[in-house]
Amino acid sequence: MARILIVTFALISIGGVVSAEPDQRIVLPYLQIQIALANDSTEGVSEAAASVVSAAASLGESGKMIAIAAKALVDASTLEATREKFGPMSEALIAYGNEVGFGELKVAYCPMVSKSWVQKASAIRNPFYGSTMLTCGHFTN
Repeated sequence: MARILIVTFALISIGGVVSAEPDQRIVLPYLQIQIALANDSTEGVSEAAASVVSAAASLGESGKMIAIAAKALVDASTLEATREKFGPMSEALIAYGNEVGFGELKVAYCPMVSKSWVQKASAIRNPFYGSTMLTCGHFTN
């Protein structure tokens, strides 16, 4: 049985009480990239990666690795290069999520490339292979 991990990216203090809220400035553009790659496209990836760079940089030290990895993705020029650079950004995002907790997003793993990614959909949508092996992988436990 697979355990679903939930990603939450920011803690906000409201009236002295700390509540967990996902940082949509990172999550939404990241998911846009994951979906584009799963659909064999790079359309909008550079712009979404630039948004991740900016949002992650605003987190300070905790977002540093995400920002560095996303910056490399901004300059990717081919689908193959984009997929290659998506891996390190996913690793950085997952490491950060492991520190602060997980919300509604799921972490999936592709054994063919030995890489993980984060997604919202309940069915595997592999960004590393796209349409050729869209359902390759499993949710981590």
